[in-house]
Amino acid sequence: MGMLKTTNDDIESVPYRHNYTINGHIASVYSLTAGPSHFYSSSGDRYVARWDRYSGVQDQFVIKLDLPSYAIKFIESNGVLVVGASDGKLYLFDTKSKKELKCFTQHKSAIFSIEENKDNKHLYVGDEEGYLSIWNTLTWELQMIVNLNCGKIRSLHYSSAKKMLFIGKQNGEISIFETDYYNEIKCFRAHKNGVSSIIYCQERGVIASGGNDAYIRLWTCDGEAIKAIPAHNYTIYSLISLSNDLFLSASRDKSIKVWSGFYDQVIQKIDAKSNGHSYSVNTLLKLNDIEFLSGGDDKKIICFKKSID
Repeated sequence: MGMLKTTNDDIESVPYRHNYTINGHIASVYSLTAGPSHFYSSSGDRYVARWDRYSGVQDQFVIKLDLPSYAIKFIESNGVLVVGASDGKLYLFDTKSKKELKCFTQHKSAIFSIEENKDNKHLYVGDEEGYLSIWNTLTWELQMIVNLNCGKIRSLHYSSAKKMLFIGKQNGEISIFETDYYNEIKCFRAHKNGVSSIIYCQERGVIASGGNDAYIRLWTCDGEAIKAIPAHNYTIYSLISLSNDLFLSASRDKSIKVWSGFYDQVIQKIDAKSNGHSYSVNTLLKLNDIEFLSGGDDKKIICFKKSID
């Protein structure tokens, strides 16, 4: 497979540099989510921990679960941390009182993706068996649960501009739902071996999907293929936006790539040689306009900060 690479000449002008590394977990880091002053992490060690977003120092908020969590989400409007467990249980924790508020058992298999719709005050939860549940974040009432019959739902992305929910499915399809009545308005085949990450760019009106085939593929919202990019060596677990012109991808191949434009060109590759991860990179999170976090199978959380000339 042809690979996009940076050269040694680019090293001195890399846009992001290592800021700090957290070694607090003793197993793979699977999910990251942030609030105003802290961020949270979940790990295969069955702990969910909280860290100062500026220094990376851990505080006293720690949750011990019976099983690992692959997906967590902080709801800033009410200070609730949503934790999806690998047995399908969905926990709500009050981050101020540090108490468990509720535990829902609608899902019967591992939860792999959680996404918030702040416009509708809805929360989306996808599991290993292809069930999608929709919750009201004010009342925490279940609005509906849908069986997409697609295998694992690893990636959910809500676009406030389009008022649409984009769903990446293990069977290789992308589904697009409108978010008033949750009718499916489009479903198309995107990757042969499963969609593992998905993002929508409002400025271009284009979807990017990362797959188990190690490609990033660009699509119109009508499902028309625009471009296929041989981006990594293995599964692409995360795609995120840093700005209108900077995007990230993270992969099982142990690397993070910084892209200019909407996955137009690689301008930086971050790996173990550049203070990155030594094993699979599982998750990415934008902290602010100049910092982002990554979590990986090497048990590390790493913060990268934009270089200021």
